[in-house]
Amino acid sequence: MNAGQSEFLRTAVPAAQACERMWHVPASITLAQAILESAWGQSKLARECNNYFGVKAAHDAAPNTYQDFLTTEFACGHRTSETAAFAKYADVAVSFAAHARLLAGAPRYQPAMAAASNPEQFAQRLQACGYSTNPQYASDLMQLVRLYDLTQYDVEPEPPAKANELAA
Repeated sequence: MNAGQSEFLRTAVPAAQACERMWHVPASITLAQAILESAWGQSKLARECNNYFGVKAAHDAAPNTYQDFLTTEFACGHRTSETAAFAKYADVAVSFAAHARLLAGAPRYQPAMAAASNPEQFAQRLQACGYSTNPQYASDLMQLVRLYDLTQYDVEPEPPAKANELAA
C-alpha cells in the first residue's frame, strides 16, 4: 500500500465504521466500493464532488447538487460510455452517509442488507440487486477486501442489552 492509499484509508475508515454502526452496511464493503468507484479518492468525481461511490443524482435534483460526467456502463455484456448526472456532496462523511442510507433504505437493496453480517454474500447480493452494471462487481469488491484485509475494519455488532441494563 502506498502513502496515498494509506491516507485515503485514514479518512475513509472512520466514515465507513460510522455508517456501519448507524445503517449496518459492512465497513469492509463500503471501503472496497469507495476504493473501486473513486480510484482511492483520486477520480475526478471524488475530487470535484466528494462522490466516492458513483451515486447518480435524482432526475429532479436541484441545481448545484449534481454534476454531469462521462461514465462507463455495461449493457448486454458490452462496455459503453454515456453521460450521467452524479450527486455532489459537501465532504467525505456526507458521501459515505448518503451511500449507506441509500443501501439501507432502498427496497431494491434489502436482499443485500439481509446479508450484512457476511461481507462476501453482501457483495454478491449488491451486484444481484443492480448496484453496478459491471458483471464482475462482486468479485472486484471481494478482491479488494482480501488484498487490503478490509474486514479488519468491520464493526462488531453491539450485543443486545441485558434486562438489568434496561431497568437502569
